[in-house]
Amino acid sequence: GHFKKECPKLKNNNNQGNQGGRNNAPARVYAVGRAGTDPEANVVMGTFLLNNQYASILFDTDADRSFVSTTFSTQINITPSTLDHCYDVELADGRIIRLNTILRGCTLNLLNHPFNIDLMPVELGSFDEIIGMDWLAKYKAVILCAEKIVCIPWGNETLIIHGDGSNREMRHD
Repeated sequence: GHFKKECPKLKNNNNQGNQGGRNNAPARVYAVGRAGTDPEANVVMGTFLLNNQYASILFDTDADRSFVSTTFSTQINITPSTLDHCYDVELADGRIIRLNTILRGCTLNLLNHPFNIDLMPVELGSFDEIIGMDWLAKYKAVILCAEKIVCIPWGNETLIIHGDGSNREMRHD
């Protein structure tokens, strides 16, 4: 095996990849299929409110962007916007699909604190939503893998979001 960046097939196509002015930014929904099975994975799972609907959510540092399942996206009552560029998204099964729609201004409710989140609809399978690095970085959130918690600075406090398997209730610190 080899790392994707060292893939000979990709290296050979380097100069042919994005011709014709269509700059496709790569994004990954990488750990979707395996996330629940790998205890070392940099993820936290749980059920939280998204636009006042309970959603099965995965916080995942391996995902570059945040995504919502196409099935769940019909329940949150936000009209998709079309982006002026496409994202090539690699699914857990290795397929690459092209996305250019986004649901802007969704509301993620964590510990009764509303967070704005933009989500790209995609077929996800086991989760309703994947929160990726775009959102985690925006809110300076940190995932503590061993404890299965997400820490989010909020003013002079830190919100501690406990995921499934953390054996703790959600709380403020």
